[in-house]
Amino acid sequence: MKKTPVIITAFFALAFVFVASVLGVRMKKQISARMQTDRETAQAALSSEKESINIFVTDENSFTSAFPATVTGSTGEALTSLTGITSAPALPVTEMPATVPDETQSTQAQETAPASTSTTVIEKITSVTASVNAAFKEAFAMPRVPKYVPTESDIDFAKASLASYKYYPDGDYYYTDDKSAWQKNFGYNQVYDSLAVASWMYYDTVRTTFDFEGKNWLIQIWKGQYGYYFVGEEIGVYTKTRSNSSQYVCADKTDWLKMEMCFVWDEDHDGNYKPRFLRPYNDYWWCTGFVIGMESAASMRSRDQFRMIAHITFKNAEMAELFANAFEANGFRRVEKLDNNVKDTFVQIGPDVAFVWQSINQHKI
Repeated sequence: MKKTPVIITAFFALAFVFVASVLGVRMKKQISARMQTDRETAQAALSSEKESINIFVTDENSFTSAFPATVTGSTGEALTSLTGITSAPALPVTEMPATVPDETQSTQAQETAPASTSTTVIEKITSVTASVNAAFKEAFAMPRVPKYVPTESDIDFAKASLASYKYYPDGDYYYTDDKSAWQKNFGYNQVYDSLAVASWMYYDTVRTTFDFEGKNWLIQIWKGQYGYYFVGEEIGVYTKTRSNSSQYVCADKTDWLKMEMCFVWDEDHDGNYKPRFLRPYNDYWWCTGFVIGMESAASMRSRDQFRMIAHITFKNAEMAELFANAFEANGFRRVEKLDNNVKDTFVQIGPDVAFVWQSINQHKI
């Protein structure tokens, strides 16, 4: 429940609060079974092959984009030491003959030269990707959430829902089915947050905006009291193309981001923050989670008892760095390794950003 739920709930009721790739491109190169008998045609094919290879090797975007080039500072140095690569590598290119001695050599050149280069590129990209993933795992780990054993019930929780709010029995939390949520039709506008108190919603929020691929992106996070019966948190992904508009649309499927988040709550106000639920790593435009709970009016003067620990994988390292810079401008501190008990910090390695959020707030109640 959030921006859209906020305004809808404010106008209609609190009822909704109570209940709560592999698209791969398969590349298969076919070598013609029939040999070229015309020498001029064979030579043209070889020349074109050579040109395409050279373009692939020399184009700075063809290989450098596979590297987290925007990772800076000590993190970038650590990544360099892991990968052993500081810039686009020089790839071996098999020289093409000026003339074709015979059809056998022509076919051989077509088969071996591109395959050798492609294999080298794939191996290097795979190596770098593995190194980046290893570096991120060294810098961040999600908290472990106690396993909840649900009581026996005849309810089919996979089908049971109210206005797209569902209950997940294994984790004992409520969430919004963002894949088909009706709230997606309303996008996001800051006025939604302004109306939150009208429906007894007291939360903190941080809005992080940046430009990428011709769009203005908004990654917004919330945590707090949602109505009288729930506490929880949210992450939303929104975009807009008109810079003079205050209205964002919920991210299209092509702009969904992989993410996961953990809700941590100091329920007894004794400094003992306990993980309550974990939303699994998946594609989202709106990642939400809520548990039954009620904070007193006095405790709601601050939402510091709630902590969000989250991980977002952006489209590439460039996008992650743009977000990280804007996130840092919002008051978060960049670190090399994330400690889940140190509030308002984040780590960024390659396309991955993980953060601990507790005290920063842009929403005045």
